[in-house]
Amino acid sequence: MILAHLSDLHLGFRAYGRIEDGSDVRERDVAAAFERAVQQIVRLRPDLVIVAGDVFDRPDPPASAVVALARGLETLRMSLPESHVLMVAGPRDTPRRSADPGALAVLATFPNVNAATGLTESIHVERLGLHACLVPHRAVRRPDPPVPDPDPRKRWNVLVLHAAQASDAAEGLRIDPSEWDYVALGGEHKRRTVHQRVRYPGSLERVALDPWSEAADEKGFLVVDLEAGTTSFHAIRGRPVVALAPVKVKDTKPDRLVRKVLEVMGEVPGGIEDKIVRLRVQGASPHDLLALQGEPLRALRGEALHLAVEAGRDTRLPAGASSPDEVLEQIRAAALDELRRDGASPEELARVRDVLADLPAREPAAPHGALDALDGQVPDTGRVSTSIPKGLTAVLGGGGRTRRAVAELYLRLGATGPAGAVRNWWADVTSSTLEGALRASVAAVAEVRGVGLIDDVLERLGAVAPAPSNPRPEVERPAHGAVRVDPELVTAELEHAQRELLDLRADASVTGGDLEAATMDWHRERQDAETTLFAYRDRARELRGRIKRMESAGPDAPCPTCGRVLASHYDEVLEELRDEWESVVQDGSWWKSRWEQLEPKPVHLQDLERRALALHAAIEAGSERVELLRLRLEELEGTRPQSARTELEGPDGAVVDALLRVREAREARATEVLLDRASRFVSRVSGGRILAITSTDGVVHLEGTTGPLAPMSVEDLAMGRIAIRLATASLVADRGRVVASLPIEQPFDQLEEEARIRALVLTKKLLREVPRVLLFSRGDAVEVRDEGAVTGPLVRPAPAGPGTIVLAGVPEAAPARL
Repeated sequence: MILAHLSDLHLGFRAYGRIEDGSDVRERDVAAAFERAVQQIVRLRPDLVIVAGDVFDRPDPPASAVVALARGLETLRMSLPESHVLMVAGPRDTPRRSADPGALAVLATFPNVNAATGLTESIHVERLGLHACLVPHRAVRRPDPPVPDPDPRKRWNVLVLHAAQASDAAEGLRIDPSEWDYVALGGEHKRRTVHQRVRYPGSLERVALDPWSEAADEKGFLVVDLEAGTTSFHAIRGRPVVALAPVKVKDTKPDRLVRKVLEVMGEVPGGIEDKIVRLRVQGASPHDLLALQGEPLRALRGEALHLAVEAGRDTRLPAGASSPDEVLEQIRAAALDELRRDGASPEELARVRDVLADLPAREPAAPHGALDALDGQVPDTGRVSTSIPKGLTAVLGGGGRTRRAVAELYLRLGATGPAGAVRNWWADVTSSTLEGALRASVAAVAEVRGVGLIDDVLERLGAVAPAPSNPRPEVERPAHGAVRVDPELVTAELEHAQRELLDLRADASVTGGDLEAATMDWHRERQDAETTLFAYRDRARELRGRIKRMESAGPDAPCPTCGRVLASHYDEVLEELRDEWESVVQDGSWWKSRWEQLEPKPVHLQDLERRALALHAAIEAGSERVELLRLRLEELEGTRPQSARTELEGPDGAVVDALLRVREAREARATEVLLDRASRFVSRVSGGRILAITSTDGVVHLEGTTGPLAPMSVEDLAMGRIAIRLATASLVADRGRVVASLPIEQPFDQLEEEARIRALVLTKKLLREVPRVLLFSRGDAVEVRDEGAVTGPLVRPAPAGPGTIVLAGVPEAAPARL
């Protein structure tokens, strides 16, 4: 009994927008990979061909994808008339409307083809002595799905489903692999052996949004000989995907950066022509990559099928790095430095310590959006009462007023945090301009980075912080100290501070890379030890069961290998099994100890985390110092008004002057970090088409490969708005302590399909910081009832995403990296 096991064909997959001869290049690549697989299968002549879900890339596949599958099935029918083809629908093959079986059901009309799209189906092939149980996506996702049963009357029992492996504690379809001769899984693009009888073959092509994560993986399908108990992998050639090692640059001067990138691209074996290529420039920011705009990128992208040039990883805030106490200390130190540069008196230095001492921490009574349920009346429609689970929830309702009314109810009930810039940003889901979105976001980021604390102090002193759009009043005050009035000294100090900051960022980039690699190694070692431990436990359990059955049957027990009665060989075989069992138990004990040793975080990993934390604090202090020196120099040179002025006299006036300058520096730093992270996000959502978001004189630009995008399309604007909102959430949420839930509304529906998927992937990563994200969308492909005929509950929950299975005796899968 030989079967071919394929999954995740994703026929109809499109990416990068490259059209040749009237068709999408990547769609042709995926169809060609399937055709090559069919040709290999014909040569191998299996008894059974299994396709375990996600046959198409979306529920409404283009006609070209349906034709590609039909041609493959016809080739199999003509060349292997006795072979059966079994398919199950995955989430991408399953329309939202429960009554719609989808395009896959049409192809079940082919001879010897069975496609399960709704309910679990049992297929019996008498000629092969086969019982195959097909469990489609809808059946896996059902509440309390019935457990499929093997048929003891059949020689072979095969289970086919598309699902993710879950932990023992998670909800999911529970499967015992020992009851089945083979469990054919789909749902992972990388080939993986879960158990000797349970396997994922992976996809036939690199169809992930991040194909570079699979650049080193061979793609293909499995051939399983159930009688011999062997499995072989058959590779399928696909389009080359090149993930270049990060290029490290310390000096990001434009000419040097361009030269370095061109050198690296020229060293790719075989060149980059028609390949999918990614280059990361470690040590560079999105703004640095603007040096590549124009001819450098135009030439490279014209040669490759797709080229993504990405900035190095941004400096992420380690957990606990910005507590209110630490921020207050940073503000105190910066204000004292400013006063010293002003030649402040001891009385003024003491005054700043007094006004910043014992300041109440700005810990909100509740975070913004602290809702786990939505309960209230929607005008002219009805009552909404539903829970809001942790994770990503989509509220779908066409384009009418009801969805908007539900969103307004959520915004009203979710206003649980304190008044201020963060609340204003949180509720601002409909800003129609990038400038408005950026203004609200900068204010929110600045507030959580200490500007709110400074405003509290200014209020205590009787001063008011000016609005960002209004110039600060200029008041003539005597200058203090020689340092302030000597531009040359300030210039030299600024240049020195910039060099130090550059070195700190380079060290942080290296340390961040080392920390990520060390963390991955630790998790991998723990996972390997746990997997091996469970394998030994499984083997010991199996051997123990054999020994007990043999002891019960005595000399009449069948041989574990050939099935014959043991008779005189009984004692010998039993002794061998006992020896093997003891050996397995002993080895398993060692792996248990090894697993326990790896449970605590290693010392070198803790040291790296401490170093990363220290470097981050130094970068923040260095960035603030650079900004303060720049402001001081601009004032001395007359290129900007003397903004740090107040009408207050005496020590309080000096303190307010210093705090206003620190406040301005913190606002500038908030703008810098927000634009940096939003640029990284917009690059990912746009697939690298947009390099960065910049702001000049209050005007926000989206920077493309040839320059600022002008005119800006509706989709470009939507990508910018979503990137700014998600970046702001990642900077202010503080793991749910500031933002407990986040609404996303209008921009999402204005994205093209591929950009929507990228935005959803990015949003799901945000769940580490924001426990709940609510997406209010039209839901064009989703079943929604006519708003004028609503009866019963207004909001109807429906699960989405891949189903899960729990495999008895098999450890939980390692979490997938996006």
